[in-house]
Amino acid sequence: MLRILRQWIIDHFGFTKSEANGTLILIIIVVITFIVPKVYHIHTTGKNKSFTVDQEKMEQWTKQLEASIKPKEKTDKVAERSVQRFLFDPNNASESELISLGFADKVASNIVAYRNSGGDFKIKNDLKRIYGISQDHLSEIWDLIELPNEYQWTETDKPTFDQPRKKEPEPKEEIVAFDINEANAEQLQDIRGIGPVLSERIIKFRDLLGGFHSTSQYQEVYGLDTAVINALKEKSFISSGLPHQLNLNKDSLQQLYQHPYIDYKLARAIYNYRLQRGQLDSVAQIKSIKILSDSLYEKIYPYLSLNP
Repeated sequence: MLRILRQWIIDHFGFTKSEANGTLILIIIVVITFIVPKVYHIHTTGKNKSFTVDQEKMEQWTKQLEASIKPKEKTDKVAERSVQRFLFDPNNASESELISLGFADKVASNIVAYRNSGGDFKIKNDLKRIYGISQDHLSEIWDLIELPNEYQWTETDKPTFDQPRKKEPEPKEEIVAFDINEANAEQLQDIRGIGPVLSERIIKFRDLLGGFHSTSQYQEVYGLDTAVINALKEKSFISSGLPHQLNLNKDSLQQLYQHPYIDYKLARAIYNYRLQRGQLDSVAQIKSIKILSDSLYEKIYPYLSLNP
């Protein structure tokens, strides 16, 4: 029985024989440590005493549960705050005024942060750009927003025959397409919707990967919405060179699991596979590892090599 269990551990987790033996010993110790005292306690303690102890524990647990529920009820009451209705301009309304109008705390904070970063609202629809805003709530307060529904031209903006036409402003310089794997924060922030936080997040994820090999990976960066992803695809490109690759024959266990696509369990299995079979002749050899699915193999394949 122990031999079958040991073989199952080796096949399933990719452990060596000595590691599997150690795991078996650990399981036996855990069983003895936790089960034997329980059995002894059952035989040495009367049923009435056991029932009394369990009842006392149940009452104690009930009190703790009631205590944990009370703060939640208090929080729920705060959520039921009264909502006010008054005219407001999102370009100058304070965070507290926005909250009193029914905006969620996070949305009100996002509106203020958007303004502080240089953004402004010219028409009502501009509010829809704020992350997390409720479309239903926006519909309810639509008539209270002191902004036009559409862009409006003033009389001074319209050219007439009595006055010379105003000089048209020079068009904004187009963003020059850049290599995403070489881009710095400043280049990324030229794209509408990407600020310091998102640019840093994109660069950090790119460096952990070893470089992007497909624009489809942009959607794996937390916080990028569809509009920003599409703009990033339009203004960036990926050079033809290979991304930084892991060396399956030389890299350590730590180097393997530091990659975003490889967790510790898979890194351990790859490392043990190499120890058991020696130097690999092909990257495809690791497909025989049971915990490595075909889809995950296809995902990490561009980042694997035998001699990068």
